[in-house]
Amino acid sequence: MVPIEDVIKNSKTSAAFTEIETSLHELKANFGLLLEHKQKNLFSISASKKLIESEILAIRQQITRHLDLIQDNFNAELNKAVEKSTQQIQSFIASLKNNQTEIDECIEDLESLKNYATDMQTFLGIAQLDTKLLKQEKHLQDCIDGGTLVHAVVSSQLNPLLQNIHKHITSFGKVVIDVIPFQLSLRRSKLIQTQMMKVMVKPKCSVENINLELKTKFKTKAFNVSGCCILPSGKLVVSNNCPSYLTLFSPDGEINRKINCDLPYIYDVACVDDTTVAVVSMTMENIELINMESGKTFTIVRTYSPCCGLTYKDNHFIVSPQKGQIQKIRLEDTKTYGIGSSMTSLNLAALGNTLYSRKRDTNTIVCHNKNGDVLWTYTDTSVLNVPRGITVDEYGNAFVAGNKSKNVVAISSHGRGHKILLSEKDLCGSPWALCYSEKFKSVLVANETDGQAFLYSVNYT
Repeated sequence: MVPIEDVIKNSKTSAAFTEIETSLHELKANFGLLLEHKQKNLFSISASKKLIESEILAIRQQITRHLDLIQDNFNAELNKAVEKSTQQIQSFIASLKNNQTEIDECIEDLESLKNYATDMQTFLGIAQLDTKLLKQEKHLQDCIDGGTLVHAVVSSQLNPLLQNIHKHITSFGKVVIDVIPFQLSLRRSKLIQTQMMKVMVKPKCSVENINLELKTKFKTKAFNVSGCCILPSGKLVVSNNCPSYLTLFSPDGEINRKINCDLPYIYDVACVDDTTVAVVSMTMENIELINMESGKTFTIVRTYSPCCGLTYKDNHFIVSPQKGQIQKIRLEDTKTYGIGSSMTSLNLAALGNTLYSRKRDTNTIVCHNKNGDVLWTYTDTSVLNVPRGITVDEYGNAFVAGNKSKNVVAISSHGRGHKILLSEKDLCGSPWALCYSEKFKSVLVANETDGQAFLYSVNYT
């Protein structure tokens, strides 16, 4: 039995009191983040409404301009047709008036002969009048036979689409409200600490116990492979550097689709979710997010430098710029943090706070934390020469593709041991891209130029 006075002594400075105080402040901050997110959502909805209204107005103006144009063209055609018919009729009327004048003259001459002419004059005059009469009768018959007595009627044949536009087009479109999952990084220090403890106490697995079993061998048809990844669905993605495109495969190696990319010279590809991958370029300062179902780029994230290595974990990108230190970029707001050091180069992988990469212009694999502290290095050119693709399993073992040594090597989590998992005999070429999936316990290997790719099961015995 412990006296109550001793139990309650220093309660205000106890760990429990401090933990509750910290948790309350974190909870308040989390509600603040949720409130901020919803306020931003309201603003984005209002902005989207204004954008849609402006688009509708633009369409309306475009339709009006188009209708004005086709109306002007129709009126011009109508005026031209009416003017032509009018000129023809007026010309015929003028000719008829001339005929009437000549006939009136003949009638006057006939009256004069009747009243004043002698028989001889009358005889001669009748002959002349008969000639004129025959001429006018012939002209009248020519008008009848020639079709000039037709009656011109002006009409129109209106486009039925315009006449029935009120029936066929009844709305500008449909208003769609999509509910998109949003990842919000909340402050959960206790949960994070628990997860870190779980990672730290995860048992190590010796590379000597790792064995690979071939599941699928397939042709990618890529001849300049730059990266690969395994989606949560089990589908496979391989990127080609130049020309720049992605190819999506089923788990058995069948091509699902090919996506040509606007981002030139893709250097690496990383899985974001079941339908989204991210790519980086050797020449552009962007990370592009591509929907593998639509084949469209829907988000662009600035990197401030062209990048070579790329990985994605827990809503964060980690990129290896061509210049400067490794960058960590948060997807939700593209906030960028400098991590590690500037010694790393082309390819990288991450597990928790540990990074794996190749030292610039060397054959050295470097394992270091995000503060830049080197944990171990591995250099053995007789085993691993010109390393390229790097990936890591849940035990901290690094899998590295040796491009010139034509093999895949597993380096132990402490950096003091290795095992050649695949040789040139297995790969039949020079491997470049590499990706490990903890979910499927599989590793995907893609050769650089011959288009060969291999999917292996990873067995820990």
